[in-house]
Amino acid sequence: MNYALNEEKMFADVTDGIAIIINSETGIYYGLNALGTAVYENLANGSSTDEILTALKAMAGCPADIDVKLNNFIKSMLDYELIIEASVNNAEVKIDEAIANESKFELEVKAYDDAQELLLADPIHEVKEETGGTPEKDSIGYSKEETIEREKKMEQ
Repeated sequence: MNYALNEEKMFADVTDGIAIIINSETGIYYGLNALGTAVYENLANGSSTDEILTALKAMAGCPADIDVKLNNFIKSMLDYELIIEASVNNAEVKIDEAIANESKFELEVKAYDDAQELLLADPIHEVKEETGGTPEKDSIGYSKEETIEREKKMEQ
């Protein structure tokens, strides 16, 4: 099976080998551990789950239940709607064996809502294409009218 980032709802960034995926609709963000990030990057590049599983099984120290771990990880990502099914691409799998061993072959995705209000208050959520900075929806804690008044005061 092949998957890709659910770009309709999510945007992702990988920094220092760790992926952060943000749901632009809910403001919840998801952190992947190092091996989870490597698997996600391979999925995003077009590798199939079968190819990833084969690559993991070929690594020294791979546990016998790696297929269960990979399936559970993929299921979590699907449940969170981070990824969606994609067309077959069969890209070469690239996973550093050191990362797999350092992660003890654990694949983790964790949800965080501690920045939810901040992420949803991002001005990009408040912009109409036709009019620019006009609030599209109520800002957190303020009605549209209050938000417009506050913006007018800030411009003075």
